[in-house]
Amino acid sequence: MFQRFDELIRPLGQQEKKRIAVAMAEDPDVLQAIDQACAAGLTDAVLVGDRDKLERIADEYQLDLSQYEVVHQKDEQSCVAEAVRVTREGHAQVIMKGLCSTATFLKGILNKESGLRGDSLLSHLAVFQSPNYHKLLFMSDAAMNIAPDLNEKIAITKNAIAAVRAIGYQQPKVAMISAVEKVNPEAMPSTAHAALIAKMAERGQIKNALIDGPLALDNALSEHANKVKGLKTVVGGDADICIVPNIESGNVFYKLLTILGESRVAGVVVG
Repeated sequence: MFQRFDELIRPLGQQEKKRIAVAMAEDPDVLQAIDQACAAGLTDAVLVGDRDKLERIADEYQLDLSQYEVVHQKDEQSCVAEAVRVTREGHAQVIMKGLCSTATFLKGILNKESGLRGDSLLSHLAVFQSPNYHKLLFMSDAAMNIAPDLNEKIAITKNAIAAVRAIGYQQPKVAMISAVEKVNPEAMPSTAHAALIAKMAERGQIKNALIDGPLALDNALSEHANKVKGLKTVVGGDADICIVPNIESGNVFYKLLTILGESRVAGVVVG
């Protein structure tokens, strides 16, 4: 549906703004991204971090901190805890990682007593604008779930579908990725998981998406590859979402597209 990030961003300007709480906000790249988003009228922000460092960065990059609420916290854990609290109490609707480590950030979010986690599985969803693909491409899960079992893959798939439908996709095409397109449950269990999830969608157990699998990555993204292999698929060559079998393959997918594939990328945790 969308070919570029600017097409994805444009409709957001017509919606109610969401406020972002940034944990340990003293990161120049993060502050510049927040500044651009606020200038475009897309968001407002609460910056949690060391006020002195924030002011030095603002001076260096000519950013106006007066438009934001700044909550002074110095150490990493306190920054994360405060950003989580602000979000949990409804003063912000989105929490964003700043200079803090991923481990500390997720620990704060997943804390059973004071975090943000509900009953559903959390998963990471990335979106790529690649010069080598004809539209935006979503992928999950490269960051949260290490070796998801069948039930977790179902939840990851549903999370991704719900997220892309929330931004305007009606019936996204979902490719369940494995190394091959033939089911081999003993040697490659991910192929069986992919086939089961595709069948569930066919029978209406997973709704609002076209799902096929197992598909090797070339089948998911290249119509020519499907012609060569004689594979008939409504998803292959035109996938909107790729669901990878585990965190290793997702991590490689993510970094290859950004480093060698020269893709622009954004990511969010959903669920």
